Amino acid sequence: MLCALLDPSPDGPAWARPWVDDVLRQHVFLPPPEPAESEDGGNHGLRGWSVGAVVGNETLVQSRPIVRARDADPIDDLLRTATRCVIAAFARQRATGDVISPPAPKISRFSRWIGVRAEAGLDKQAREELLAKLPDFLARSQTDRTDGELVFLTFLAHLQRLGGLNATYDPPERINAALAALDEMLRDQPPHNVMVSDGRSFGMLHRGGTVLLFEPPEDLPRPQVRLTSPDAQSASLLLYSPHAPPPTPIPGAERLADGMFTIETRAPRKLVRG
Repeated sequence: MLCALLDPSPDGPAWARPWVDDVLRQHVFLPPPEPAESEDGGNHGLRGWSVGAVVGNETLVQSRPIVRARDADPIDDLLRTATRCVIAAFARQRATGDVISPPAPKISRFSRWIGVRAEAGLDKQAREELLAKLPDFLARSQTDRTDGELVFLTFLAHLQRLGGLNATYDPPERINAALAALDEMLRDQPPHNVMVSDGRSFGMLHRGGTVLLFEPPEDLPRPQVRLTSPDAQSASLLLYSPHAPPPTPIPGAERLADGMFTIETRAPRKLVRG
């Protein structure tokens, strides 16, 4: 499962904890029904998680692919960095004790970009095709050499071919074009869901599963003093799940259609479709 918290206020998202906690407990932090005593150690039924953010030109990533400490809290990690965009990946425990859950996907990074892919792996032919087309400077930047990292670097390769990945921030249209090119390369590998961000913009390629966009309730307490203008758009919380959409609408949530879209973090309710 993937998550992105977008908040235009530079004073950080800590104000949003009651809302974020409520949404994630309802839709992510569901402990497995069996066995009653799971191995998660009280971590909301999660096997692990990874959190990433961009502050200026610095990327910050904290990976806990397998969590054993009982005092580790994913919401603490999600809200720790005062920034306009935080992305996270969660791995839930299996419902049966005799099946080992996979670790959480790792968030990859390069330059001021971060990204994560929800799905576990590619087939051999697709992996070889992506590797063959990866520019040398990106191929040398591989660290964990996972398929998720390869997909992220392939997105950056397309961004670079389109004239991006340089000193200036890329506009939403270019990010969407790079995601569309990635989508074309992964056309035989459904589903595929990828989140990317450079701190200024958030982009997503969504094919399969369900993406819900939540907005904070109007009565949620806010800081008395905010550094943004009073009419600044409020925050958004996006959740990706590999499961089918719920049969009835979820209050406070909008289901997003498949495809590519980009959101500028200063206006987190405005989607630019590719």
